[in-house]
Amino acid sequence: MTALITPELVTLDVDLGTEPATVIRHLAEQIASTGRASEVEGLYADALAREQKTSTGVPGGIAIPHCRSTAVIEPTLAMARLAPAVPFGAKDGPADLIFFIAAPEGADQEHLRLLSKLARSLIKKDFTAALQAASSADEIVALVEGAIADKPATGSTPTAASAATAAGAQTSARPKRLVAVTACPTGIAHTYMAADSLVAAAKEAGIELQVETQGSGAVTPLDPAVIAAADAVIFAVDVDVRGKERFAGNPSSTPR
Repeated sequence: MTALITPELVTLDVDLGTEPATVIRHLAEQIASTGRASEVEGLYADALAREQKTSTGVPGGIAIPHCRSTAVIEPTLAMARLAPAVPFGAKDGPADLIFFIAAPEGADQEHLRLLSKLARSLIKKDFTAALQAASSADEIVALVEGAIADKPATGSTPTAASAATAAGAQTSARPKRLVAVTACPTGIAHTYMAADSLVAAAKEAGIELQVETQGSGAVTPLDPAVIAAADAVIFAVDVDVRGKERFAGNPSSTPR
């Protein structure tokens, strides 16, 4: 399988202007220049259209513009570390670590899995700190390859069986039980990042949570018994939830 990122796809400490569009164009040009896209304009247009649906900035000075495009020849990551940072819509400020995920329309599941693993790694502070400290493109590539080689996050807190075991050992009232669905327009990045963020927040709050990620890969639906036992459901989505009728009767919330 061809490497998702190479040193030629990395730009460090560069001034790319003040607008997301100029950053996205630079990265689209970079991808096309390495022969991984058939044209710049089609890739740029598809990525910009995705950006205009919902911004791709996430907390921590990170942005992950991404798209599926017929212009993409093979799944690719292009990265830029910006100076100065550019606002990509995150509430905590502009982004200086930009990863552009470009996927072909017919990307295979293995490539999509690796791309989603990279996106999930970007919410880990130690990983982003290493990206900030890297002194060369080769070092960036090594960090990214290490991230996508690691075991993927589970996407949920304890299973129903393990939760039941834990509940049996507790003497206090049972913790709240929540279920969640995450989904985004392309199902490559934010679907999985949102799932991991919810899992981390639930663990910190002592809440039992199971998440259904409706991404590009195969979807494993939540067990109907788990849904029935839930106190509430969270829809962290930018698109319609598949099978939403399954959650009828559960109090719901949609994060903003």
